[in-house]
Amino acid sequence: MTCTHCGAAVAAGDAFCEACGGDLVSVPASTAISGTGSVADTSVPTGPSSAGSSPVGSSPVESSPGAHGRTHQIVPGTAAGRSSAPATISAGIWTAVDTSIPCTACGEIVADDGFCTVCGHRARTRREHWTETHGDRVGAVCDKGISHARNEDAMATAIGPAGVVVLVVCDGVTTAPESDRASLAASLAAADVLAAQPATEGSVAARISAWEPRLVAACRVANGEAVGVARALGDPREPPSCTFVAAVVDDDLVVTAWCGDSRAYWLADGAGPDAVGEQLTIDHSLGTEMIRSGMTREQAEAEATSHTITRWLGADSIDATPEFRAMQVDRAGWLLVCSDGLWNYASTPAELSALVEQARADGAATATAIAESLAAFANACGGRDNITVALARCEPPLP
Repeated sequence: MTCTHCGAAVAAGDAFCEACGGDLVSVPASTAISGTGSVADTSVPTGPSSAGSSPVGSSPVESSPGAHGRTHQIVPGTAAGRSSAPATISAGIWTAVDTSIPCTACGEIVADDGFCTVCGHRARTRREHWTETHGDRVGAVCDKGISHARNEDAMATAIGPAGVVVLVVCDGVTTAPESDRASLAASLAAADVLAAQPATEGSVAARISAWEPRLVAACRVANGEAVGVARALGDPREPPSCTFVAAVVDDDLVVTAWCGDSRAYWLADGAGPDAVGEQLTIDHSLGTEMIRSGMTREQAEAEATSHTITRWLGADSIDATPEFRAMQVDRAGWLLVCSDGLWNYASTPAELSALVEQARADGAATATAIAESLAAFANACGGRDNITVALARCEPPLP
């Protein structure tokens, strides 16, 4: 037998590959990318910064395995079911142009050759911009941004058979070649694992205890996928890498796990000083260490090295263990999962709540429309990095 992630020999009955750590347990697929490039409801570093950053211990001149610079990016599209097969990563869907989307420069028709029939502007490929939508309440957008040559962010969303909502965002490390492949493979695999989980029952504590190992396992599988990409490339000295954040909405329970500096936020309805919001994740980055040493958030974010990540997924990862957080929500609001392509421009819950409320006031009536509005905001601020925004509406049952 061989590992499905890296091709190494494995023994019958093994749960994990000794070569790459990949999960050898088969998980059924929950969704599949459609020809339109987005996810439709079946009913439908960051690691580093946009300017680039390095993991702790790396040198800008000479880097070694386990110590190299890291950054990321985003995209939009629509789909009905997702295949977890690695072939989807390089399939033509990601390089094809969706001619049904008007030209982003002038709004006119895009021809089959991928260029606008009026202004000649090149249309975006689905890897550069796609959306995933599950009705009005769950939606996401991944966009290349303005400054980067390609989109190294990736995302995957799903609604499992038990009704749980799954949001996964992975930010590819820009300084490591082919990280766009690692981030896409990791996010797809993690979402499949989480969407296949059974319903949770019992007390809040019992449900939290059930979800923690599931999220840890999803991160382990995602890491195996990132490592598998490196193995397929012949184990390059700078292996493809990415950050990881996954969040699940299970009725009134929100659980999340992360590795790196992609984030999850809880944003209760409302804006202004009375708004209730919370950052659910704590970055694995030098910025976090700066704040712990006494800097203010504003001071730390102004430092060029603040986006240097201290944990990530990939063959050179020193520690790919995720942290876990759970909270019970008692009011309506939004779960927001994003890459730093968004939070570079609005990092506090209050700022993000205001953006969500403004999008709704401007007529955004669905999660996907709000996500598109937040991505447009980041691009209007400069779009220096890839941008990924995933949203899930949370309305806990009445007591």
